[in-house]
Amino acid sequence: MKSIPVPETFTGVRVTALIELYLRWLDSRRSRSILRDRLAAAAVERLDFDFDQFKSMKIGQYAVSIRSRLMDEWITQFLAGHPDAVVLDLGSGLDSRATRVDPPAGHPWFDVDLPDVLAIAEQLYPPRHEHTFLGTSVLDPGWLDGVPADRPVIAVADSLLGFLGEEEVRSVLRRIVDHFPHGEIAFNITSSAVQRQRDKRPVPLFEKYGIVERWWLDDPRGLTRLEPRLSCVEVVNQMQTPLLAQTPLAYRMLCAVIRAVPSWNNSGWVLRYRF
Repeated sequence: MKSIPVPETFTGVRVTALIELYLRWLDSRRSRSILRDRLAAAAVERLDFDFDQFKSMKIGQYAVSIRSRLMDEWITQFLAGHPDAVVLDLGSGLDSRATRVDPPAGHPWFDVDLPDVLAIAEQLYPPRHEHTFLGTSVLDPGWLDGVPADRPVIAVADSLLGFLGEEEVRSVLRRIVDHFPHGEIAFNITSSAVQRQRDKRPVPLFEKYGIVERWWLDDPRGLTRLEPRLSCVEVVNQMQTPLLAQTPLAYRMLCAVIRAVPSWNNSGWVLRYRF
């Protein structure tokens, strides 16, 4: 039953929350699902929205599921070694990551996104102990004010930073590093080669909804130029991860072709940094 309306004002980067929910739902229907997001189907069913318009992006289900799976695992690993850690899911959208990870007690979890996005998320997913929806922009200087500052943190930004400008990315990273004693930050990003190609051949849905990608990264070590206190501890190329074994042969062949082109080989990073 379609019971939750999506406002007509849901445009721009907000729409990526719907696109990625749709792609996680597609992955959940596969016998070799990478993410196994058991709540995605119910969420799609409850939203009064035309998801059929996203069919042209269905190949994205593999990249979305791979990077989300990696970030879920990194969160789990970090919490195992830091029993008092805080979790930040930046640009959490309509993701049920907190349920998938299911952290042990003692780990406050904060989903951070724009208020109208989280207003929908709160209707989709049941409340969890120590789970807080922070309806704010990560560009708001005070967005961390209500988050404990005396604990380590694991922060993930799944499909967020690429939609910010470089100085905005610097500001987000600096606020996190300033606020917490130590921790890790994980995010995904594309390269300048991918961005040039998209400038030449824009994604139709991005044009329709006014979605603009503004930042990219060609060298993971280059992030220290924005925040010197961050050190890169893990780099995963989405075109070379063992998780590709759970994707169809046609997609694996496509990844092999992409890897053969030097300028495209590093077109999709999933990165983990420590401070």
